[in-house]
Amino acid sequence: MIPLDPGYLYGYGVFETINVYDAKPAFFGEHIKRLESSSLLIDLECQFDVSGILMDCFKMIKENSMDTGALRITHSKGSTNNNLIITARENHYGDKIYQQGVSLNISDYVRNERSLLVNIKSNNYLENLLILNMGINKGFNESIFFNSKGYLAEGCISNIFFAKNKKVYTPAIDNGLLAGIIRNKVIELLKAEKISIEEGYYYKESLLDADEVFITNSLMEIMPVNRIGHQPFSVENEGLTNQLKALYKEHYYRNKEIRK
Repeated sequence: MIPLDPGYLYGYGVFETINVYDAKPAFFGEHIKRLESSSLLIDLECQFDVSGILMDCFKMIKENSMDTGALRITHSKGSTNNNLIITARENHYGDKIYQQGVSLNISDYVRNERSLLVNIKSNNYLENLLILNMGINKGFNESIFFNSKGYLAEGCISNIFFAKNKKVYTPAIDNGLLAGIIRNKVIELLKAEKISIEEGYYYKESLLDADEVFITNSLMEIMPVNRIGHQPFSVENEGLTNQLKALYKEHYYRNKEIRK
């Protein structure tokens, strides 16, 4: 029975989507920290039993026979006690889509960079879902937003990066975006590899003038972009995006950093 509480009636809650790799939840600790900080931001009391949540995640992975996949941890407002729900699903990002890349639609809707909820993974996800589906119905994989000042912000389900002359650019957080776990990992990796990275403020012209574009989230990790609107982009094997994908796997998977 679904309780008719504020979490259900008003979307009063937050969530985290966690990649499952090698039957383990990736970057679990960082996802839980963000779940806690997001909960506090919306005045949602949280006293998490982190070890208990981790045990429940492993139980969910085992019950679903998941070597790879996805977990979602949802924390929502209850009438008496708050709700913490863990669900499992497949990760549909396979080798084929990485080889061909994804296409991006530029949304006609504007991201409000001053919104209270723009920097958290709120259960109020309907706007993103509707705009994502509008783009899919036009033949695109993802839609991206610019903010009220005309600066690039984020995608419906992703953060965005672009490269020009071997330098990488991504929107600064105050453009109105959720700073994803993988976004932060990519920035750390770029700095560690001494690849120039800038977080800043970019109009559409700068994005469309890029040599390469890629997007990130916890399930796709680093995904090449082959088209924005009608403009094509290279997804060549020797490109910077694919170099970063290889470095990411080397740094986080083989060094077991992904399991922390």
